[in-house]
Amino acid sequence: MTTRDAGGESDEPQNREEGEREESRRHRRSAAEWTTLAISIIIIVGLIVLVTYVSITRGNEPPIVEARPLLAEIRHEGDSYYVPVAVTNRGGRTAEQVLIQAELNGSAESPETSEFTIDFLASGETTDGTAVFATDPVTGEVTVDVASFQSP
Repeated sequence: MTTRDAGGESDEPQNREEGEREESRRHRRSAAEWTTLAISIIIIVGLIVLVTYVSITRGNEPPIVEARPLLAEIRHEGDSYYVPVAVTNRGGRTAEQVLIQAELNGSAESPETSEFTIDFLASGETTDGTAVFATDPVTGEVTVDVASFQSP
C-alpha cells in the first residue's frame, strides 16, 4: 500500500532509494575482507609462478640414479652388519621402484649379496637405504649398484 501526500505523490520512490542505500552499505567490503582477498590473490599467483618456474628449470632428462656405500657409518648389531647406502637421482625425472644391489667380496669363496628397493626417488633427491651382511664389510670390498628402476 502506498501513501500519497497532499500533492498526490507516492512515498515509494523515497523508500526504495533508502533501501538501495542500505543495501549498498551492507555490501561494502571491510578492510579485513580486502586484506584477506589481497593475501589470497598473492598466494595463488605465487603458487602459479612457483609451479611454472619448477617446470621450466627442471630438466626433462631421464633419471640418473647413483648409489654409494657410506662405509664410515657401518654398524654391527647381533650377527649382522648394517651398511648405509646413499642413493641419489641426478636426472630430471622421478624414478620409482629403484632396486639397489650390494655385494660384499671378502675372503669367503662366494660373495655375499644384499638388496633393497626405494619406492620413490624424485629429481635431485638423495635418500638412504641399508644393506645387511652377515660378514664384516671391513674385511672385504663392498660394491653397490643400481640394478633397475621404473620411470613413471
